[in-house]
Amino acid sequence: MLSDVTPLIRKVSEGQNLTAEEAKKAFTSIIREDKDGYFHLAFLSMLSAKGETSEELYGLCQAIAEFCPKIQTKIDQDKTVDLSGTGGSRLKTFNVSTAASFVVAGASFYVAKQAFPGVTSPTGSADLFRHLGIDIFRINQKQIQTCLTKVGLVPYNVIFSLAKGMENTKNFGRIQVEQGLNFRNPFHLMGSVFSPIKMRRRIYGMFSEKYLRTIAELFQKLGYTKGMVFYGMDGIDEVSNIGKTKIVEYTTKRMKTYTISPQDLGLKKARYDDIKAISRKRNIIDFLRILYGKEQGPRRDIVLANTAAAFYVMDKVKNLTEGVRLAGEVIDEGLASEKLERLIEEVGDMKELESWKKKARI
Repeated sequence: MLSDVTPLIRKVSEGQNLTAEEAKKAFTSIIREDKDGYFHLAFLSMLSAKGETSEELYGLCQAIAEFCPKIQTKIDQDKTVDLSGTGGSRLKTFNVSTAASFVVAGASFYVAKQAFPGVTSPTGSADLFRHLGIDIFRINQKQIQTCLTKVGLVPYNVIFSLAKGMENTKNFGRIQVEQGLNFRNPFHLMGSVFSPIKMRRRIYGMFSEKYLRTIAELFQKLGYTKGMVFYGMDGIDEVSNIGKTKIVEYTTKRMKTYTISPQDLGLKKARYDDIKAISRKRNIIDFLRILYGKEQGPRRDIVLANTAAAFYVMDKVKNLTEGVRLAGEVIDEGLASEKLERLIEEVGDMKELESWKKKARI
């Protein structure tokens, strides 16, 4: 009941941390009962102001799980991954992790790609897919299972597509945007962390280095056995090729923090202008030219770097440099573009793809 949430809000307002069970209780009650959004606003803003802990975010994940069905598959959990991150970085790039997802799938891994519309950038992954005839908000549970097994990659959205009974939270999100109250809150930190598809490996790009360790701890609590949480220190939520990247690498019980540069990956250092988002049209064209092996510059390089991170946590390669080389081979052999075409044949529109290929001169 919402009356039980009030003392928890007061506790947070006094700077005290919640247990995972308390956080789950609060979030579950708010999601179910707060039609007007007052408790959403108070609780989320108080948590953000205090600073979220991994226990509190774990409670939020458990709360979302109450509203979202588990998706059962027969695929190997150690060969399944999601490359989604927080979004919302200070510097805006094209759809790097989306492109990298197809390269990873091209190497015979399974990618369950959570997709969102763009809020602070021209093209979120959901927008890109929509222009290729794929409406991620209409992809149902059965299609997710089929695509993941048959194609090796599926884009979907947990809260807006799969979850049932989260209308109050969706309504609050709409009010935030309409009223200009779209402050950072716990959902921005871990919006893509929770997955109804069981997997043991993850990479996760973040808009700030402040919570790198917190999110790594969250993945450990969720049972992940190996992964990376990273921040491009010039202000991007990707493994960067324009400067240094801070990484927290974790296993079941261990965690280590280190920094890498583009040169460590065998890549040339680029400028922000070389990779920045320009427009929705340009982002889609860049995405396609990379997957079809027509782009050989910095935009390809940053996709290689992020694909390499996934290959490393999947134990496909021993280090990131090897991962960069393998990613380039997958693209050049046509395996990434083949995955894209198979996905569009399954749930998209091939006419749309052909139209965009002409615009991209492919």
